[in-house]
This record gives sequence, structure tokens and C-alpha cells, in this order.
Amino acid sequence: MKSLLIIVILLGNFLEVKSTELKDIHFNVYRNGSKIGYHKINFNKNNNSVNPFVEIKFEVTFLGFTVYNYFHQNNENWFNNSLVQLKSKTDKDGENLFCNVNKINNSISLDGTNNKEKINDIIIPSSYWNYDLVKDKKDKTVLNTQDCSFIDFKINYLGEDNIYNNEMLAEHFKLTGKEITGDDVDIDIWYKDSQWVKMIFYKDGSEIEYFLKDFDNNE
Repeated sequence: MKSLLIIVILLGNFLEVKSTELKDIHFNVYRNGSKIGYHKINFNKNNNSVNPFVEIKFEVTFLGFTVYNYFHQNNENWFNNSLVQLKSKTDKDGENLFCNVNKINNSISLDGTNNKEKINDIIIPSSYWNYDLVKDKKDKTVLNTQDCSFIDFKINYLGEDNIYNNEMLAEHFKLTGKEITGDDVDIDIWYKDSQWVKMIFYKDGSEIEYFLKDFDNNE
């Protein structure tokens, strides 16, 4: 279970973010049909400043015992559509991870569990809420904001699907890659009007499915 959720994606993107389009997101998360927790993103907007905050909590139980815990928080500071700071901390079943990003002039400082360097290239962190991740339908190298390592994503556009019992028509993308640990990344993700609305990923033989809280029939 320790490798269940390395791929949880956190907030951040060095491309343009239009604050007028950002809406708070709350997913209920299920593992093989059983609810294990939530993934929430809240956006604090003030003039040219946008501060997204993400919190993720999963707890997997078996026969009444907790067999896997995951807790993640990430806070960002954007100004004039530019990410100037990102700080994340993660407790992955007892393993502590972190990633700090600071933009200084035209350089980007990365300080994380699995990477410490300064770069000048434009990068996109693994931020599923940000439609720019998939908008151009091109493969990308993205920053894993759990630990500041990089993932090479192959991105395929699969067309439009009716989801949530045909209540929503959304764009469907397939993301695949490999993490620094060697673990495979296998994600199906959907967007409606550039908003992240659903996700399914597969790990250790389990299916992890995200439902928008307002469309979760089990609520």
C-alpha cells in the first residue's frame, strides 16, 4: 500500500492562470468503490493575486484497521498570472515529503525531497486543476509537487464523454508516465469548460475514482 498514491497532484503552473475562471473544487475519492477521503482546492482571489490551497486526505482500512494513510497540503502564491511561491508537505503513510518552489527574477528555485536545483525553463507542475496541462494535447515534462521530481507525461485526447449519469459532457484525456520511483502513472481525467470535473487513476491493482461532491450519489 505504500506506493498507492505517489501520483497525487498538487497545485501550480507557470503558464497563464485566469483567476476569473477559477472555482473551488471538492472531490470525494473512492478506492474500488469504497470512500477513502477527499481532495479539495480553494482559491483566494484578490485583484492580481491568486492563492490556491489544496488539501488531500485518504485513509484505507481493512477489517476495521487503517492500512494506509495519506495527507497532503499545498499552498501557492500567484501574482499577475505568475507563480511566485509554492510550498507543499506530504505524509505518505509515514514517509514525509516536501516541495518548495520560489520564483526569483527569471529563475526558478526548486527545493524538495528528491530534487534541489535552479532552472530557467518554463515548467508545468503536476496540477490537474489547471487545464493548461492538457489544453494543447501535447506531451509534457511536469513537476511532481510532492517531492520536486519530474514526470514525463504522454497526453492523449480521447474525445468527449457523457459523465455523471449523462448530466455532463466533458473532454476526456489519458495521461501516462513514470515517476522517479519507477512507478507507472495511469490517469483518466475529464474537463468541462476548462474546469477539472473528474478523474480515475490506477495503482497497485486498485481503481481510485474522483467524484465532484455535488454529483456524488452516495452523499
